[in-house]
Order: sequence, then C-alpha cells, then structure tokens
Amino acid sequence: MNPEVDLQPESKKSTSSEQAVKAVKAEKTPKTETKGADVSVDPSATATDVLYVGIDLGTSRSAVAASNGVRDLVASVVGYPKDNISTKLHGTRTKFGEDVLKHRLALDVVWPLADGNLTFTDLQGDDRARSRRAAEELIAQLRVMASPVADQKVYAVIGAPAEATKANKQAIIDIARDAGFDSVMVVSEPFAVAYTVDALESAIVIDIGAGTIDLCRMSGTLPSAEDQITVFKAGNFVDEEIAKRLRASHPEAQFTINMIKKAKEKFSSVTDHAQRAIVNFPVNGVPTDIDISSEVRESVNLIVPGIVEGIRSLVSSFDPEFQAMIRDRVFVGGGGSQIYGLREAIAEGMEAIGGGNVMLVDEPVFAGANGALKLAREMPVQYWEKLRNS
Repeated sequence: MNPEVDLQPESKKSTSSEQAVKAVKAEKTPKTETKGADVSVDPSATATDVLYVGIDLGTSRSAVAASNGVRDLVASVVGYPKDNISTKLHGTRTKFGEDVLKHRLALDVVWPLADGNLTFTDLQGDDRARSRRAAEELIAQLRVMASPVADQKVYAVIGAPAEATKANKQAIIDIARDAGFDSVMVVSEPFAVAYTVDALESAIVIDIGAGTIDLCRMSGTLPSAEDQITVFKAGNFVDEEIAKRLRASHPEAQFTINMIKKAKEKFSSVTDHAQRAIVNFPVNGVPTDIDISSEVRESVNLIVPGIVEGIRSLVSSFDPEFQAMIRDRVFVGGGGSQIYGLREAIAEGMEAIGGGNVMLVDEPVFAGANGALKLAREMPVQYWEKLRNS
C-alpha cells in the first residue's frame, strides 16, 4: 500500500465546532434511517482495542459499515432549531437525516456536501463556519452510528469522489479527526466499490451517486488521476430535469425537489416497460394522481451518454492489449445503479465502442462502505498508527 496516495498529513484540530461535536457525542444520538438488513453485532468485535469503520460520504446519503457488524444509512443533511418555538418543539439537539427532512420547516437545514465535495471549502465567513460545523457534526454522527465502545480507538477509511481535489480530501481528514476518529485515510469511492467486489485488475468500476458519477479504471495497482473520471450529471441532476419537465407538462402541480427525489427512487426506469410512475401531488391544494412516467424515463436517460463516454475515454487511453478485458468487466454500484434497466442501457450504449459486459454489484448502497471497511481491516496496524501520529 503506497502511503502517499490519497493520504495527507492531518492538521491540528480546529476548535471552531469542538463544543458542537462534543454535544453530539454526549447526547448519544440514536441511529437513524437503518436501511440494511438486520445487523448481528459480534460481541467479540466490540471488545477489541480498535473499531474499523468504512464510510461512503455521499451528497444525498452517507453509509457506514463497521467491524462490529453495524451497517447504517443516514441522509447527509443536518438541522438546527430556527427559533424559540422550534427549540420548544424539537429541543436543542442537532438533527440528522430523515428527521431533518420531516421537520425541515421548523429547522435551519444544511447540506454539508455538494457534487460529492464538502461545500464549506468554497464558502467564506459565517456561511463557511456554518457549513463546516454541519460537516463535522454529520461525520461525528456517523461515528456514533458505528457504535464504538468506551476507550476504543476508531480507524476509518472514507470514500470521496474520484476527482475530489487534494484540498477537499485533506478537509475530510481534518474534519474526521475533529469529529473523533483517531486515524483516517481517504480513497476514491469507485476504488472502495472495486475493493469490495475484488475487481482490482482489468476492470472499470462506476459509482452512481446523487452529486457525481465516478468511474475508475483498475489495473492491479492503486488508481492514479488518469485512471479516474467524475461526471457531474448524477442523481441530483436527474431530479432537476424531472422537475423541469413536470412543470412544463403539469404546471398546475405542486411539489418540492424532495418529493421528486422520492418519486424517482420509487419509479426510476430507463425502459418503456416498467410500471407506470403514478404520484399523488397537490393541485390547488387537492391531492391528485399524476402520471410522470415519461418525465422520469426521459430524465434518467440523460445520464447514460456521460457514463458511456467516460467508459470510452478510460478504454481508449488504456494499454491496447487489455482494452477488450476492461470493456468486459464493467461494475456498477451506488444508489443510482438501482435504476431499473440501467445496466442494459449502458451495455447498449457500449455497442458503439466495441461492446462490453456490465454487471451490477451486490448491495449497491453499501458497496462503497463495505469496501472501505474491508480495506480498513486489511491495512497493517503499523500503518494506522503512523497515520494517527503524523
């Protein structure tokens, strides 16, 4: 393992949000939004000196997998009471995930990530401090969700977008340390997916998220910048396109982007043969059934050309003797990979570049976190200690 790749020296701890993070830990906020199968925690794992954690830090949702058997999901959103009435109703505790979305009218809502990157790095002044605090509290919440025991060191591998900047990766490391993780390393999200399915050689791995679609070419070594491509037309882009089309076809309908997102996740399809996408949206305050099948299908189809072009670019710049091999091993993961018919649509698009074989990974929502955990557990203890003390 090359310690120079995706690993930066950790800076001194920031004190700007230290009290907020301590408050989160003291509250022992319960786990939220459990989406995985029933978790069976290994009692012997909780008794070890180190808890290994894999995190897929996503724009829309973040997943955590830990060596004690915990697997959990949370929407990547943080909420704070707006005023005294909000505080009376919801208390002073910071809220996370679906709890924020459920009560968002009463809360100051912060999404700490955009296009897969931490938003505070592009902000100034109070907005920067507010966004950084939210990012730190979200990552602290992921640590709480992993359920470490008292005095247990927590070592984490965190997935970041394939083309995340060096500064953004450093920011993730710094915030994770401030949030209570003892040692941290950052890898690209598609590399984490590749690690979980053992697609480390002669393969292309695609991670489809809300903010980005990340492609990574695997050739038996740690991927370099030339092996990775990020496409910024991903899940959030699809949501906006559905909304735009729906406003044109049903201008009387009332809806939010969050309502569109839920409808897309339920009905997304790039085929004409899936079930009709019938949603119930208000029209002048009256609940009304609306067929948005064509809007969803047309919008989802917009991401396929970018994926195929990314594959073509990675194939064409590869050693020509191995190009056929990587076209034949294309793995797709991430929440967006669950779109019905997407695998077939990518495979069809690849016919123009010589064809190929597209496979969906198991447990796509947890694939990145599972791979990050697998890597964390296989890293030598001495390496973790070196990171911890650097």
